[in-house]
Amino acid sequence: MKEQLSSQMTYQGLMLSVVFIMLCRTEADTVTQKNVVKVGGNGTLSCFLKESHDVLQVTWQKKNTGVNENLATYSVSKGVNIVEKYRGRLNFTRLSLNDTTITLWRVRIQDDGCYACIFNTFPTGAIVQDSCLTVYEQLRGSLHYVVSEGNLTATCSANAWPRPVISWIVPKAESEKTEEVVTHPNGTVSVISKLYVNSSTSLAGQLLICRVRHMEEDRDYSVKVKEESKAS
Repeated sequence: MKEQLSSQMTYQGLMLSVVFIMLCRTEADTVTQKNVVKVGGNGTLSCFLKESHDVLQVTWQKKNTGVNENLATYSVSKGVNIVEKYRGRLNFTRLSLNDTTITLWRVRIQDDGCYACIFNTFPTGAIVQDSCLTVYEQLRGSLHYVVSEGNLTATCSANAWPRPVISWIVPKAESEKTEEVVTHPNGTVSVISKLYVNSSTSLAGQLLICRVRHMEEDRDYSVKVKEESKAS
């Protein structure tokens, strides 16, 4: 009886070890890649297995909240299959079951995000990798001010994707700020920030700076407040 129990425990321990090894191997095969492309350009997404597997099919999906969106599949038996929505704009540019690449042409803001590359293997099962695409639109910004009845209103506008972030660098003065965000049909976002200063004379000869942060970089727009001026 003790020998039988010992044998069962040994078998269970061996199976747990095998499962652990398989999980570790799957984890080791997981590679997340990041790619950056401007709107209208071509985006390339790649996945590869560092270890050899018997891959039956490769499936690409766009990762969405809830249910992922199927894009394309490739297998030796069935060849390439592109979902109708993406035909003419997406295709495999490297056909290999262990090393696969797809390319999106004429990239849109809606293509921004992460994609799942699923290797259906035997006998391991599905091995999933992520390949992320960061889509951006070039930053366009402006800064101007007007003075009315001694009060100054400065307006800083920035349009881009991803959404730009505006901050102000101004001399010490009593001021208030407002911000408006507009999303355009093409997906770009405009941020309009306004700075209100009660007494424009306190800023005469001083520099107003609007700092716009986009894609982890800062760009400054500046204007010098003129003395006895009604507008810039």
